[in-house]
Amino acid sequence: MATAIGIAQQVDWDVPEQTGLWSDAWVRFRRNRLAVGGLAVIIVMIVLAIGARLPATPGGLWHILHITGDPVSQDVVNSYALPSLQHPLGTDILGRDQLSRILYGASISLTIGIVVQILILFIGGGIGMAAGYFGGWVDNLLMRFTDIMYAFPDLLLVLVFVAAFGPSFWSIFIALGLVYWVGLARLVRGQVLSIKEKEYVEAAIMTGTAPLKLIVKHLVPNSLGPVIVTLTFGIPAAIFTEAALSFLGIGIRPPEPSWGVMIEDGYGGIFADPRQVIFPGIAVALTMLSFTFVGDGLRDALDPRMKR
Repeated sequence: MATAIGIAQQVDWDVPEQTGLWSDAWVRFRRNRLAVGGLAVIIVMIVLAIGARLPATPGGLWHILHITGDPVSQDVVNSYALPSLQHPLGTDILGRDQLSRILYGASISLTIGIVVQILILFIGGGIGMAAGYFGGWVDNLLMRFTDIMYAFPDLLLVLVFVAAFGPSFWSIFIALGLVYWVGLARLVRGQVLSIKEKEYVEAAIMTGTAPLKLIVKHLVPNSLGPVIVTLTFGIPAAIFTEAALSFLGIGIRPPEPSWGVMIEDGYGGIFADPRQVIFPGIAVALTMLSFTFVGDGLRDALDPRMKR
């Protein structure tokens, strides 16, 4: 008996540390170099975009780097100027600093991409949650409406809404939000239907848990992973659509320096100076790739079974 007790006292019980879903996901995310690199690029772009909007205090960082010049100030004498310390990426046909315009355009594009996803979250998430939770005729009604919206080409609907509201910053928000919610609504509905079959959810329903409490405590947290991934992939789609609309002349209008506006302005003089299209094009491509890499990393981190 004493021997057994002595052996038990000498055993080093190695109990694994308790970790949660999000901590495990963060560990897996950090192992994805492309995702981490994409996140770093996004953070740098956000900081520079915010800095470009701040006033340039003499002697301050932004003033030294010459990246907060007026993006609409014209100096035709210096049109198509080559890169220099004063204009690191040169100037356009009207002598406007390209770097300042790209950074101001970053603030517009990133704002549109993020705010549109918030709007999509409320519209698509709300419709999908209601359809999945209530079921029956509510589900049929909402899903048939979703199918009707899905039957129309996205770009066509966006063009219709922008034409109806008029080309402006806010009309793009509304148009993209009213069109791109369909995919998220279907995703959330499917997640809710799956979660409702779990034993702990059925037990909560049988014990009389209030619907709002059930949604907030069980349905929303367990649906959050796929929703975050989908919204992350939606940001570059919104940025590209805004650039395309501005290029077509029905999005952000000059002199506001959107990336799409810059590409439209530079397209006419592409043979005189290809940089006018190349630099904003690189900004669009780099931003879209960064968010795509982050989306891939989040998908693999939150659901390792989907890793390719």
